[in-house]
Amino acid sequence: MKHKKTLAAVVMLLILALLIVACGGNSNSNEPTAEPESTTDNSANAEEEATPEEEEAMEEGEAITLKFFTIDDADQLIALDGMIEAWRQSDPKWANVSVEIDYVPFAQLFPAIETSVAAGADFDAFLADGPDIKHYAFNNAIIPLEEFYTAEELAEYVPQSIEEGSYLGTFYAPAIMQSCSMMFYNTDMTDAAGLQPPAEVTGWDFTEAWDAWEKTTVDETGDGSPEVWGLRWGQGTWQGDYEQGIMRRSAGVRGSDTFAGMGPDGITFVGYLDTPEAIAAYQMYRDWHVGDRAVTPIEPIPQPFVNGNHAFMVSPDNRIGEINRLYPDGGFNYGVTGIPYFADGAQLCHTGSWHFGVSPNSENKEAAISMVKFFAGAEGSKIWYDAVNQLPARYDLLNTLPEYNEYPQQLFAVGLQEIGEPRIQTPCYTEYQQIHAELLQNLSQGEDVDVEQLVKTAAQNMESACAKYAGWNE
Repeated sequence: MKHKKTLAAVVMLLILALLIVACGGNSNSNEPTAEPESTTDNSANAEEEATPEEEEAMEEGEAITLKFFTIDDADQLIALDGMIEAWRQSDPKWANVSVEIDYVPFAQLFPAIETSVAAGADFDAFLADGPDIKHYAFNNAIIPLEEFYTAEELAEYVPQSIEEGSYLGTFYAPAIMQSCSMMFYNTDMTDAAGLQPPAEVTGWDFTEAWDAWEKTTVDETGDGSPEVWGLRWGQGTWQGDYEQGIMRRSAGVRGSDTFAGMGPDGITFVGYLDTPEAIAAYQMYRDWHVGDRAVTPIEPIPQPFVNGNHAFMVSPDNRIGEINRLYPDGGFNYGVTGIPYFADGAQLCHTGSWHFGVSPNSENKEAAISMVKFFAGAEGSKIWYDAVNQLPARYDLLNTLPEYNEYPQQLFAVGLQEIGEPRIQTPCYTEYQQIHAELLQNLSQGEDVDVEQLVKTAAQNMESACAKYAGWNE
């Protein structure tokens, strides 16, 4: 398989050209190998037998190239290499299939998929975040796969993954893993600060956690630029809904409009995103970045936790896989505690993770569907887990992993069951996510901002962007 990294600076401007040619152009596909007709000896009327070499050639499928679109993530790319090779070996029919992988930064994946499919780009399959499946299904950017699964096969997935991978009751996309974020901490730094985070899901509320983040923010030179920050809330450098959407929902009790975060019609945000409780949570998010109690940098730092730049980090358990890859002989001391929450609201972690989809533009749908099913099947999921180390979406794998019965990974499994909540379910999720990301960036980096006005404007903009989906679930 081949990897080709798309340049971030031009991907959104040249998305059509990129996705059509970036992986090496169109491949010349051979005609399917036909089963040769048996020949007859006229004198003895005996059928000739094929040689072993001829039988092998007849069994192997045609030489085709599949194009797979995903994110630029080191652990996931390692996993994909192993999954592709295992799939090719699983059936002689796919032995001659090559797979080209094209990848982009996280923030560019979602709009690139929809834009490129609409423009007729020729990738066959792709990685997609669970909440985006409804958006792609509504916009015909993904094909349904329900007819290719039995009820028994679907029952191997946890219910959240089936819901996130479905649209209006039809299954579209199998999940490769599930998620629930907890809070990692560097034990060397917490020990130095005299802190002992609780080794349980309940953990600290925001008041207690903020105090700990301040104690572990270290500015030895006094220049206002700490050498070590107390907190990184979320993965990578992206500000989105998965982790940064948790605080505003936590500000409300379960069943409240604040906790719901969106109206039941899937397009109403005024009165849900901008309640007084939610606005207070967004103000807290800004204060983490700006002001006398700042505990996280205005500009996010890549790999902040494993590089020792942050004492605490809110993340799913794939962080464990990253630590094991970067520190194979140990040497990085860490612990895990529960995700912080508002004491008068609710504790939650967002669930859902990556799914595999098949493009309607694929000219090799049979092979693409087979590959996707294998990736999210028992063997493919184990290969992925061994590289990524995040909660599996399949019961048959999760139930065989003893680490989820022990600290620290047990906290993620318990969290998924006890405080896990799906992100908002709407075909407008992609538009919502983009507007929400802009809001978060303005809150964390803007000068002299009016937090309440920013939030209310964002809620109104979301409704305007989502109006086209009115009636989608009626």
